[in-house]
Amino acid sequence: MTKFNPDEFLAGIRTAETTVTIFPRADIAGKLLAVEADLELFPAEEEEEATLDAGSEKADLIAKRDEYQDILRQTAVDFTLRAVDDDRVDELTKIARQSCQEEADQAAKDAAGYAREECRRAEVGDKNEIRDAVRRAASSASNAVVNRAVGFHVLAEAIVDEETGAPVFTVEQIKEFAGKIGARQLQNLREAFYDMSSSDPGDFVPKSKKPGATEEG
Repeated sequence: MTKFNPDEFLAGIRTAETTVTIFPRADIAGKLLAVEADLELFPAEEEEEATLDAGSEKADLIAKRDEYQDILRQTAVDFTLRAVDDDRVDELTKIARQSCQEEADQAAKDAAGYAREECRRAEVGDKNEIRDAVRRAASSASNAVVNRAVGFHVLAEAIVDEETGAPVFTVEQIKEFAGKIGARQLQNLREAFYDMSSSDPGDFVPKSKKPGATEEG
């Protein structure tokens, strides 16, 4: 039996990675949705006594749909996401907090003002209730700013060049990127990162194939 070598074991560890496809042409996606909606207005062919005009219109829509789908496929970009260790996440969290302190303070101040106004409108007279409402609103607003900033810093660290492993975006570029690709695609990136970071590789191996496992029967 080969003796366990911790140095070889550590050298063989590879950081978790995953790939996410991003479609930068959101304008084309919107046009594609419109074409799909128009196509749904046509009855099923087996129920349709189509005129030549209707057939031509549907054919044009199908051609447009195919063209838009091709553009989406051709412009799609695959991003490599690599897990970030906990110590580095802690460092990035501190950096993010410092970078957004003024914004977080202003958000808290604004939210506190809104909360006081809402209490006034609701005719809340209890000072403790007003104070608690203001504190909750300010804390929630401040935390939202900080969490968003932390998310940008972590994504900037996690999206890497597949060959070199170096980050491909700066934090400012990630902010611009996030603002342009849309909430759903940004969420896809975040979910892929956290799923990758929290997944157990052993879950993807059949039980009978895992080291040390024995097949029943």
